[in-house]
Amino acid sequence: MYRSRYVFILLALFLLPGNAPAQEKQTKQTKTAPTKDVDPLALDVLRAVALPIEQAHSFSFKALVSEEELASNGQIVTFFHSVDVTVQRPDKIHLIFRGKGERVDFYTQGGTTTMYAPDHMLYATIPAKSTIDETVAALEAKGVDMPIGPFLRSDLYDLAAKAVITGYVIGRAKIFDQDVHQLAFSGPDADWQMWVTGGDAPRIVRVEIVNRKLDGKPRTIIQFLDWDLSPNISTDEFSFTKPANANQIDLLPGSGGK
Repeated sequence: MYRSRYVFILLALFLLPGNAPAQEKQTKQTKTAPTKDVDPLALDVLRAVALPIEQAHSFSFKALVSEEELASNGQIVTFFHSVDVTVQRPDKIHLIFRGKGERVDFYTQGGTTTMYAPDHMLYATIPAKSTIDETVAALEAKGVDMPIGPFLRSDLYDLAAKAVITGYVIGRAKIFDQDVHQLAFSGPDADWQMWVTGGDAPRIVRVEIVNRKLDGKPRTIIQFLDWDLSPNISTDEFSFTKPANANQIDLLPGSGGK
């Protein structure tokens, strides 16, 4: 189960296909469409927190992510990482990924994505799509594990609402002394909960997703911090400047491109 160091770096960038698609294969069979039971208020709250993100030309946040995976012995193992996110529509992204002691910077703009591991002075470049929505969709179509992906898109509400089969407002709660509203949703493949703030500037505080299509029903938890929907962004935020002693590496076959 050991991997070479630079292969892990690429994995950290979400650019190598994972095992999820193979695990999710199911025998085709006729199923009765589930009955929808959705509280309109739950969708109203979901829309209220999604629209400011969708409408923001630029935004930034920090995500603390924990993901459960089923080990070969049947045990659920939890992995942690953090991502600092800066976005400028329609096509610019800068992610700073930190996990397993590694840092990787992910730059996308002008039809190019560059991944850079500053601790090892390694970088790789691939073509990117023309918009953030297309870039995220292309990565997810390859089976890439990108928990924050939906929150970068300009159609966050429609993406979530279309998948909802049941949706409820659970009520008010506190997360680390912060007053929030708790929502619970289910879809064809997953159950998920959201905790959001109210008022004039509603924000997503926490999301928990349980993937019912995978063995062990592993859970992903995303804690959102430091939302800024009008950040001051430097002119070089999305540009990769190659250090003199950095070395370029090639991606493994099938790991990137259009």
